[in-house]
Amino acid sequence: MPGATSPWRVNDVVTYDRMRHNATTLTSLLIGIARTGGDEAEQARIELARWRREVETMDGFDRAAVTALAERIALRIRELEGPQ
Repeated sequence: MPGATSPWRVNDVVTYDRMRHNATTLTSLLIGIARTGGDEAEQARIELARWRREVETMDGFDRAAVTALAERIALRIRELEGPQ
């Protein structure tokens, strides 16, 4: 549609893509824990399902919600990776 504008600004797309990328990193970490079969495996599976639902239902046009979720994901990644 010529002349139509998008409700997304360029930096909104970057923020959303970064959130999705970090969600993939978090998924990888949780799958790693789930595959160990240890005491934390079942909890990791439950957490993974919760994060996936949250990411999949995210309104990509809600910049504040995307930013908040991205921050929570980044925090959880840091928790799982431990001190570097």
